[in-house]
Amino acid sequence: MSEIKTDKLTGTSTAGSILVTGEGNSTTTNLQQGLTKFWCNFNGDSFGIQDSFNTSSADDNGTGQYDVNYTNNFASANNCPSGTANNFSLFINATPTTSTFNLGTRNSSNANADSTVVSTKGSGDLA
Repeated sequence: MSEIKTDKLTGTSTAGSILVTGEGNSTTTNLQQGLTKFWCNFNGDSFGIQDSFNTSSADDNGTGQYDVNYTNNFASANNCPSGTANNFSLFINATPTTSTFNLGTRNSSNANADSTVVSTKGSGDLA
């Protein structure tokens, strides 16, 4: 088995664009387009970020209501945030912007409630 070690990959035609051949060898995926552009894991109960990538901060806006703010903005508001919450439902409260998205968590009674574990991530083009 061969091994390649490198600190940087650069496309030959476009610096940030690298195509990866899919499992069936018939399609390609743009590596840059498929990467998660931010993620954040936080405790919504005692509130605090536990770990993150490209997340500048998170805000506690009240019971089960949060904002996640990006370090590097998306190119447009048409990005795709998503997430999960420990034993709760998670929903996006408002249309995401280029710099933040607002989310909420609800318990099984469909009432706003703080979840001890909230994990979010997003895809899209960075600015």
